[in-house]
Formats: sequence, C-alpha cells, structure tokens
Amino acid sequence: MKESIIAVDLGTTGIKVSIVDFEGNVYGSAYNEYPLITVSSGQAEQNPLDWWNGLISCIRELHEKIELSKIKITAISLCGQMHTHVYLDFHGNILGNAITWLDQRSSEVIDKWKKEGIDEALFEETWIYPTTTYTVPQVLWTKKNKQELFNKTDKVLIAKDFLKYLLTGNMVTDPSDASGTGTFDIRNGKWSDKAFAIVGLRKGLFPEVLPSTSIIGYLSESSSKILGLSSGIPVINGGSDHSISEIGSGMLNEGNASCVIGTAGVFAACSSKPIVDRQKRIICWKYPLEGYWDLLGVTQTAASSLTWFRNSFDPDGGQEIFEEYSNMAANVTVGSEGLIFLPYLMGERTPHWNPDASSVFFGIKITHKKPHFVRAIMEGVAYSLKECSLIMEELGVNPGKISLIGGGSKSGIWQKIVTDVLNKEISIPKINDTSILGNLILSMLALNHFKKPEDAEGLIKSTKRILPDPKNAEKYEMLFQIYREIYMKTKDSMKKLGEM
Repeated sequence: MKESIIAVDLGTTGIKVSIVDFEGNVYGSAYNEYPLITVSSGQAEQNPLDWWNGLISCIRELHEKIELSKIKITAISLCGQMHTHVYLDFHGNILGNAITWLDQRSSEVIDKWKKEGIDEALFEETWIYPTTTYTVPQVLWTKKNKQELFNKTDKVLIAKDFLKYLLTGNMVTDPSDASGTGTFDIRNGKWSDKAFAIVGLRKGLFPEVLPSTSIIGYLSESSSKILGLSSGIPVINGGSDHSISEIGSGMLNEGNASCVIGTAGVFAACSSKPIVDRQKRIICWKYPLEGYWDLLGVTQTAASSLTWFRNSFDPDGGQEIFEEYSNMAANVTVGSEGLIFLPYLMGERTPHWNPDASSVFFGIKITHKKPHFVRAIMEGVAYSLKECSLIMEELGVNPGKISLIGGGSKSGIWQKIVTDVLNKEISIPKINDTSILGNLILSMLALNHFKKPEDAEGLIKSTKRILPDPKNAEKYEMLFQIYREIYMKTKDSMKKLGEM
C-alpha cells in the first residue's frame, strides 16, 4: 500500500479515525461514541479520557480491519470540536471534565460583559463577538465556580490539542481553534495581550499558536506502544473540525465556499483578508491555510430540524426514513404550496444571535400534508443559509465555487433546493466526509508534498455539479423575502413566549 496518514476527527458525540493514502483513497475508518455529561442545568461536559480511549479503540479496530501494521503511516493529523477544553495542572494531569461548546453556564459571564461593555472592548481587540460557546467565558465561569480546580490549572487545551499532547507530550494549538477562545486577534494571528488583560486571565493559560501545517512533535514511545504504531510518526497541528472539512471540500483559496447541511448548517467562504462585520451578523475566524480567513454563517438546527420531525412524528422510522422523506419532498412543488418553515428549534446563531428565536410553520392550509412539511423544512434551512451568504456578498465576498457537504447533502432533492435557493452552481464532493481529505491536505503541505494549497485540487473530486433552475430561483427569491418578513414580524412575540 502507498504512503498514508491517520486522519482523526474528534467530534462532539464521537471520534472517527480513517486511513487515507496520498491519492485520497480511504482504506478504512472506525468510529467510537462517547457521552455528554448533563447532570445540572446548562451543563454539557465530557470526560477527556473518553476521547483518548476512543482513539485507542478506533486504532485497534483498524489494526483488525486492514492490517494497519503493513501500511506506511507518514503522519497523524487531527481536527476536532471547537471551544471544548480541558484543564491541566502543572504536571500535565487532567483536573476534571472537559467543558464542551454546548455548555451554557457561562451565560452569567456574557450578561456581565454586556452590562459592562467588555464584549464590545473584546470585539475591538479581536474582531470576535463572544458568546457562551467560546472558551474564555467558560474558563471565567470555572474560575468563579470551581476555584480550587482553577487555582491548580496551569494550561487549558482545546479538545484535539489535548489528544496531540497525549500523542507527543507537546502543548500547541492552531489559529482556527485559537479563534474560538475569545482572546485571539484574528487580524494578526496571535494572542491579544490586551484581550487577556480585559478579561483578567493570564496569557500563559493557553498554549503556543503554530500554523496548522506545522509538525508539532512525533509519536512518543509510550503512545506508540499503546496504539501499536511505530514511534516517531510526525503529528500535524491540524485545525477545527468544520474548517478542516471545508478544506477537504475544496475551499482551498479565495473564491471558494462550502455549504454544510449537518446537525447545524454552515455557509463558509474563504477570504485573503480579515473582514469585520460591524453589525456582528457573521463570524470571521483564522483559517488553517496560511494567509486566509474563514467567513462563517451558522444555522443552529439544519439537518437536525428534519431529525426533530422524524423523532416527533415518525419515532420508529430509523435512518432509512430520511430517504422516504426525500422522495416525499421531491413530489411537492417549489415553495411547498405556500408553507414556510423557520428553522429556529434551538434559537438561532447567525445572523440573528437570538436564543429566544423559535421555529414557525407559516401558511398552513387544509391541503397541506406530511410531504409539504418535510419539503418546507428543507427549504427553510436553505433560506437560512442564503441569508448568511447574502451578508458575505454585502461585505464583498462572492464565491464562485460552492461545495455542498454534510449528512443532508446526501438527499438529491435537498441538493436541488439549496442550488435553486442560493441561485448558484453547486458541486457534490465524491467523499462526503471531507474532514478526511482536509487532514490529508494539511499533512501533505506539512510534509512538503504540496508547496501550496492549490496543488491539492486534484484530490478534490465531485460526483456531480448542479445548476440552478431560473424559474425555481425566481420563485424562491420571492418566498425568501416572505421568510425574512415572518421573522422580523414575530421575533418580539418569540421573546415574550420565551419569558413566560
């Protein structure tokens, strides 16, 4: 077998490990789930050793599946859930559970920041508008509510960086994950001394930031024995899970975009310069590819909206029912015969940043049946992604190439809906799990097999390209304007309901 890498994707609910060669051929993958700890209100923690044990389990499974010992592994590259972090003492020992990006207990910190203007001061220093998702507010919550643990803390590591530490003994992070802390200056690509002073934390709490394509160390003797691998394998710095997936989807330079219909929805575009949205509607983070920034719009509940529908109305349906839903939606006309869905089942992130936002089915008539509701959900998610893409165009970013990825992108009708709603040509990557290719591309850049990101274009293969239908696009544009009106005219009522 040819030179290959181990690609690790440390997700929110499980870890996936894949073996892929330098031509993009995937020899095998293994997956291991782990639980969220949600005992108290707002809590969402994980045992970081579950990640490590999951990695061990996946590597052992791959040993059995594909005789891993016979493959020449030239690198290990990792990506993972953003914001989620681990507290380590001065000896590098774990001090407790990791706090995940889903944890909401830092809302008291965010409320305080808003009252005192700290959020605005941080925005000016970092171009990041902090929310409960970010790492620093959660660290400050820990400082206040778990003083004994905090006083013992020497370092705070983001999830995938913790695994890199166990693999190599080195503590390093990358610009994409540093962007999700709240004290990283995304313009200059470094920790902001002033931001740390504003929030009252010491800068040394977080590790050094190195480029995503850096070799940050080598697989140690002790870890190699546990994993059954050769010691000395280079470990690549890596990046956040969504950004590495974007790289693998073909977002290699300016003019490229990635549209994700996953649990959440994401519309991301690559820019050669940092772009600030003074209205704070979308996000700008540092991208793993040097010299680029990642503009992001995030829909809180995308494919999970359809999962909610399944769980609520077809609880015995299983995974196979989603194909049935696609067939249903394909037999409903554009616009779901006047039924519009707002996909705000868990509030909304960009562009509204409204935790009180709630979902709406608008325009229900006696003629509407189950297929109409299914298609309306798909269309509502597409409208939300379009809303984010239009803000990027307003800010001067208008990508020419858009790849559609994520679980929802497997649906042919959802592919067509997104194409027509955006009124843009869409391509569907051959490998749906594009984080595998993203990790491969980072590794090949790190090992100097590629000199620049564009050299990786040959690895990005599409199964098909879809062109928008002009008539459908015209109708969707009119419906999109109504979609926006519905939110603007109901958001006050949503807040009142949330306060009851």
